[in-house]
Amino acid sequence: MNVRLLSWNIWMGKYLPEIVDLLRKEHPDIIAFQEVIQDQGGKNNTAETIAKKLGYHWEFAPVTSFTHEGRTVDWGEAILSRYDIDTSKVLELSIDPRHVGLLANIRIGNQTLHVISTHLTHTHQSASVHQEEEALSLVRQTPKDRTIIMGDFNALPESKTIGIMNDSLTLADSANQPTWCVYPDGCPTCYPGAVKDRLDYIFTTRDLTVSNYRVIPSDGSDHLPIAATVFPVR
Repeated sequence: MNVRLLSWNIWMGKYLPEIVDLLRKEHPDIIAFQEVIQDQGGKNNTAETIAKKLGYHWEFAPVTSFTHEGRTVDWGEAILSRYDIDTSKVLELSIDPRHVGLLANIRIGNQTLHVISTHLTHTHQSASVHQEEEALSLVRQTPKDRTIIMGDFNALPESKTIGIMNDSLTLADSANQPTWCVYPDGCPTCYPGAVKDRLDYIFTTRDLTVSNYRVIPSDGSDHLPIAATVFPVR
């Protein structure tokens, strides 16, 4: 069975209608989101809103809290799936600042596919020992087979961070098509002037094959969504 994947830093859902429209058109089977928010207490979760509109199961991992548009929100990662999510857990990658991976164990037929959504520390595309340690922690905690890692790594293709990932996993696409930055206020400090930097990636364990990798045009976030198909899943 082929499984369609999509990963997207949705920038706290600033352009939610555009996000929903694109997902409805693309119809992915499994989605990894970064920068999902909810009100403290769990209400108004961006991933839940999208999941209910489009018919997905969903899991959310809060990472940190801050004030956004006059209210305190939790900010974190989410996974949406058209297949049942048996279990999920949070992989702690770093403490200060805290970053995590959300691992969902997704049942497809009589097999389990392990899917991780993650978002590493933003370093303005500069080398960072802290970020490299997050990548090492992620690799150590990754299941050894039938695993997909998707997310915003905040690291350029030539960085040591991505080198750490490549040493243990397979990169879905090596063409290094840029995924960031659509809007100048994505980061005024390091805005490259257009969509020029690749920060978003899909990795798999060696037993999986990935094809049809794409960067999808969109104005739904400061990041562009990325998609691919993984197979075979039997």
